[in-house]
Amino acid sequence: MELNFHHSSGGLVQSVLKRIEDSTARKGKGKFTYIIGNNGSGKIRVLGALSEMLETKQARNIVACIASSIHDRFRYGDHGNVKYMGARNARNAVFLTAIERDLSRYILQAMLIDRSLFKVLCESVDLNITFSIGEKSVAYLQPSFNEDLRDATRLRNKAAELGLLRARPLGMLNRIAQGGGRFDQLSLAQIPALIAYLDANIEIKLKIENQRKLVTDFEGLSTGEQNRLLMFAKILSVMEERTVFLIDEPELSLHLHWQMEFHKTLVKILSRLDRFHVVIATHSPIMISEGVRADGNLDNVVAVLDARIDNRRKTNQQENHHQSVSYKFYSFVEVASHEQLVLRQFHTSPYQTREVSVEIADTVLDYAEGATERAEAIALLRSLSSAMGLSEQAEKQIQAAIQFVRKGLTKSIKDKISI
Repeated sequence: MELNFHHSSGGLVQSVLKRIEDSTARKGKGKFTYIIGNNGSGKIRVLGALSEMLETKQARNIVACIASSIHDRFRYGDHGNVKYMGARNARNAVFLTAIERDLSRYILQAMLIDRSLFKVLCESVDLNITFSIGEKSVAYLQPSFNEDLRDATRLRNKAAELGLLRARPLGMLNRIAQGGGRFDQLSLAQIPALIAYLDANIEIKLKIENQRKLVTDFEGLSTGEQNRLLMFAKILSVMEERTVFLIDEPELSLHLHWQMEFHKTLVKILSRLDRFHVVIATHSPIMISEGVRADGNLDNVVAVLDARIDNRRKTNQQENHHQSVSYKFYSFVEVASHEQLVLRQFHTSPYQTREVSVEIADTVLDYAEGATERAEAIALLRSLSSAMGLSEQAEKQIQAAIQFVRKGLTKSIKDKISI
């Protein structure tokens, strides 16, 4: 199957769309589609194309476009049912001071769906989270404040637009600011009120307590800790039936253990939903292979992308690199191990593993049993021979297998056995 990304109706996009339609329409287990490939293979473009097509194809369902990198290909902002939940909090930039406000908003939006989702978040990341409202922000909004300060004027103007300078919402803000800063103690009325003040850009600071009772500011967390917390908060903030989650490279800045636990944690978070679909673009074979170990859903698949550049095409006397992407779906049952994914997808021989020998044996046996033609078997073996990091012994095995197939010895052996 070939997919040319000059055409938005590519086969891979259409195949994933069909899977999404099936899993969001029928009650049962939600499904996962992983997309894995090297840099330049088009993973991010697939997610971008899906987000645009789902805006019209599934207009009633939430489509959450989630990313940790500022270089995602999602359109910024909300477009109908499609919600941008990437790293950018401005059209082409990231304001670090706004990240805590964004995280707080995600937490509160999750609590509007179900108050217990805050506990789910804390348990998922093994952290406890509290907040405090900036004293200056609260003071700027009071009727008695009359100083001519730029920050105060900007905040008051925005709050006025949202109707937040009236006595009732201000009284609620004052009670929230004077409370203990616990999300789980906010009343049902206080949650949307605090979201409204966050939309007015009020200052909020988060305190994070780990399992050892050590407390730090959100800024004191590592990038991986921040990304992980934001990722799961974003997912929980749109925890509704038929939601489609498009997640771009969730492994960014995550250490190995968190990559290995990602799928298992995600399945646990989403376990209260019956109809959903998660599409994940990743570079991490181990994230997928560990997901396979933890998840017995036979409907989950991995799409392996292989981009090939054709340098021969030229336009207007200038070299034009034309990219087509071949892809193949593997069910979770067919993904045997991390090493197999590294070999098949990244075309790199794993260090001291038996996967190369297994691939050679499978190719030769498929030819012997008539599942593949001679030319195809030789092509597969030659492709395997070009993998990086092959040992000298593995290279000799491949060349011997090529000669074996070329001379038709496997066919002869099979014919003699069957007589």
